[in-house]
Amino acid sequence: MQAILSLYFKSLFIAAVVVLIISGIYFLGLIARYADQPKHIRQNRFFDLLLMDILTIPVLSFAVLAVLIILKAR
Repeated sequence: MQAILSLYFKSLFIAAVVVLIISGIYFLGLIARYADQPKHIRQNRFFDLLLMDILTIPVLSFAVLAVLIILKAR
């Protein structure tokens, strides 16, 4: 039980880092492309991106967990 939990926390960390890096790059591209838009529109895009991150991290975490379990079994 403890081994699976530690693998899950590793996969959660890996997924969070990957998603935050990708979304950060995407958000910088949005800022550069739509620099002339008002602040509230950019802020709404940021909140949309944050919501997508919150929903994507757990799903990706279980995918990474499956890969880690397969690699550990070898």
